[in-house]
Order: sequence, then C-alpha cells, then structure tokens
Amino acid sequence: MKGHLPGIRLLGAAGVLAMLLAACTSGVSQGEYNALKAKLETAKAAVVVQAGNLQPAPAGAQPTGWDTPESIRGGLHLVSTFDSSGPDAWDAKAHPVVYFSSEGTEDSSPLYDKKTPYFAGFHIVDAQSKQVVKSALFNVGREITRFPHGVDVSPDGKWAYVGWGQKTADGKSTEGVVAIVNVRTLKIDKLLKQESYYQGQMRSQSLHHIQAFKDWQGRDRVILQWGFGSVGGPHFILDPKNDNKVVKAINYDDVRPLGHPFTTPSPDGKFIYVSMDSPEISAAEAPEAAIAKLNLEDGSVKIIPGVGHHPIGIAHTADGKTTYVVDAHGSEVYKIDNTKDEVVGRTSAGVAGPYGLSLNWDETLLYVVGKGEGSHNLGGVLGVIDTKTFRQARDLVHQMPINLGGSASSVDHGILNPDPAVNELWVSNMNGWETIVVDLNTNKPIAWIPTPNGGNTHSGGFVRYSADWTGELLLDMGGPKSQSIWDIKKAKIAKLAAAR
Repeated sequence: MKGHLPGIRLLGAAGVLAMLLAACTSGVSQGEYNALKAKLETAKAAVVVQAGNLQPAPAGAQPTGWDTPESIRGGLHLVSTFDSSGPDAWDAKAHPVVYFSSEGTEDSSPLYDKKTPYFAGFHIVDAQSKQVVKSALFNVGREITRFPHGVDVSPDGKWAYVGWGQKTADGKSTEGVVAIVNVRTLKIDKLLKQESYYQGQMRSQSLHHIQAFKDWQGRDRVILQWGFGSVGGPHFILDPKNDNKVVKAINYDDVRPLGHPFTTPSPDGKFIYVSMDSPEISAAEAPEAAIAKLNLEDGSVKIIPGVGHHPIGIAHTADGKTTYVVDAHGSEVYKIDNTKDEVVGRTSAGVAGPYGLSLNWDETLLYVVGKGEGSHNLGGVLGVIDTKTFRQARDLVHQMPINLGGSASSVDHGILNPDPAVNELWVSNMNGWETIVVDLNTNKPIAWIPTPNGGNTHSGGFVRYSADWTGELLLDMGGPKSQSIWDIKKAKIAKLAAAR
C-alpha cells in the first residue's frame, strides 16, 4: 500500500481521529459525529501490526514442501511464509467466547476517508459484552484492491483465515490471496494464492467464503471457497493440524458447473453440499440449478437438481435429514430430503435476493438474510419461515420482514450466538459498518456493534477458548460446528416434541 512499509498496516487512534474529522467536514451532523465517536471509544480496539520475517517460496515449479497432489490439481499455491511467533496479542482468559468477523474498507461509511488506502483484516468481539477485543489489519507490501468476503477459524481455534485482493508485483493487474493467521499473535503464518488452467487460459480467483468443521472421522478441516457470482471454484479442504496442507480440491473434475462459492458440511461431517449453477443457468427461465452432495469418504457425487436459478445459502437440520437452500435470484427457499436426495418443498423467501440462512435453536424457524443479491444489493432485512408449515411466519412481529436498522445494507450471513439463554442472531453487514444483533425472543434488533475502523463485515464465527488457549469453533456461517452445540439443539427439539 502506498505510504506504508512492506508488511505493515497501521491505523491507530490518530487514524481513527482523522477519519472522524473527515466525516465532520463531509456532511455528517455533529450529533452523528458524536455518536460514532462514542461507539469507537467504547470499542477500544488496537490494530495489530504484521511485521513477520518474510520467507519467499521457491520460484517456478519447484516444490515447497507444502504442496500436495490435491493442491497442485486445484491450483492452490504457497506464496510466502512468515514467522508468526510472538507474544499473545489478546487475553483469551478474559474473553472466553469471542466472535470473529472480517473487516474491510467501506466506502459508504461516514468514517471513511477517501484519501486513505484500502485496508483488509478481521476483528474479534466478546460474545457476552459485545465489545471489540482486538482488530487485525494486514498488508504484505501491495496495494489492497478488494476487501475480505469472509473469515473463519480452525476447529481448534488456532488459525484464522482471511482473504483479500491486491495489486500484483508489477502493479499492472490484481490477484486474490488468503492469509493464514496465528490467532494468539495475530500474525500471518502463510500466504496462499489460487491459480489454475480454466477454459483455455490461466485464471486466478479471489477468496470468498470460508468454513471449518470436523469430518466423520473427527479430523479438523477448513474449506476455502474461491470465486464470485455464478463462476465459483475451485474450493480446497485444508488440514489445519498438518501445516494447513490441502487434503482435497473440489474443481470441475469433481463438480461441474461450480456455482456461487457456498459449500456446507453435513452435521456428521461426511458430506459437503456444493452450490451449482452458471451464468446460463442463472439467466434461464427454468429453475434448474442444483446442489452437489459430495461424499468425502469415497469421493462420489450426487446431484440434487431443481433448486432455483442461483443457489447460495445452505443450512442443515440437527438430525441431518433436511437441508434448506436459498435461490438468490428467484427469492425462494428450497427444502431437500437428504434420505431421498431430492427437493420436497419450495416457498417464498419473504425477502428480495436472499443470501444466508440460519435455523433457530429448536429449528421451528428459519431466518433468511435479505441481501438483495442479484438486484439492488442493498437489503437490510430478515425474512422468517415457519419450518413446520414451510411458509412465511406471519405472527412474530407486526411488521415483516424484520428491519435491521442502523447501517444494515447488503446484509449476508446470520450466526447464532452459542449461548441459547441469550438467544441472539448476529448478522454480518457487507455494505455497512456494524454487526447487527437480533433478539430471537422478540425478533427485533437490539445492538449494533461498530467495526473498530469503520469497515464492513462479511460472515463470522464464534469460538470458545480456555485460559491455556485450547479452542473450539462453536458456530460459523454454515451453522453449528461443535458437537456440544448440536447436542443443545437436539435436546431443545426433543423437549419441544415431547410438549406437543
């Protein structure tokens, strides 16, 4: 980035103050200024400086020691390694359950100074107090061109994954990279880049979504999902306990065509559900997009057709028997019977351009995030579907859909707070500068958590830590990722069934 040393991106109190001053001179009222300043002061988040010891990977086709047959097959490359050791960057003992969400430059924020370079990273929020614990922004000496579209943490809480776009070394084009970050030190450990041969030429995709889970054998896995629009892929499954090496690539050899980059593991970790479509399918009159059900044990794939034009969000029930899929362009939700592997229901999403999905604790309600995908992309509402009748819930609040308020705009994912007594849904906000918290008892927003640097958010995950930094991913944009969370849901579902 211009004006910054390689490996360093610093935005401290002076930078925040400069943005606030800029805001005051650009049409923001004194009252709005005071409110924004108060939110930032309560956040108390210091930006982490990445200053690791850069060790370039060998040039050309030479092996790096990190490559695997699957990383080569899919075209995921190790760009650089860093020394990520160092002192703890934050206190896990003081914040035993935290929420990770990405953060990147948001042009529409009144705090954004158009004279400053783009930034990319993530921030950590205490799940109970809703206060920002720490913010980490990254740069490896290149001008950043695209903000992150997701962040997640490995099942053991050790590694965080975040991607962004940046200028190439010659400055003539752009490239997408993903950083693997040491959560304790908040320093980059590895930098990866995707590039592979596609339709007659080399293509480099940008990282979009990330999810983590334990597979059917209890092994930790992380899925990096590349691409945008209807031309996603390839995707890569990493082993975070083995140097984050690739154990499985998902490309056109496995699933064709790959659609919007949204994949979700089944509750038992044996299957990966992959969205399938293409520009031609998205534009077709018939709703013939599909979901691919990839068996991780034997590599077989079942195709489940008829899920609309542009499938994105995918959510599974705790018993693994049902999967819900949104069609972003058709603004509908589809219900899949996982025993039959076929669509058994279809209903209106109740919002325009739905994106993410989240079931409540007893799975009686399905929350649909109204992003406005494929249309205005400025949605700031939630739709709600009664899963028993598979139609829109109409008796929860006086006005539907649920208006999220604040800076909610182009909202995309909803993640359950892991404390069922709290009963909250945290919604990421791709065109705003807050995470919105919805009380699922009242179905009304109750908190707007400001991003520490005025940036936007896209997806997230809750992680539990002990004092010795032993961690566990509890939930992310794909739903529960811990057996303890699945057990809580199953108990609540059973209690409800017994009471009926």
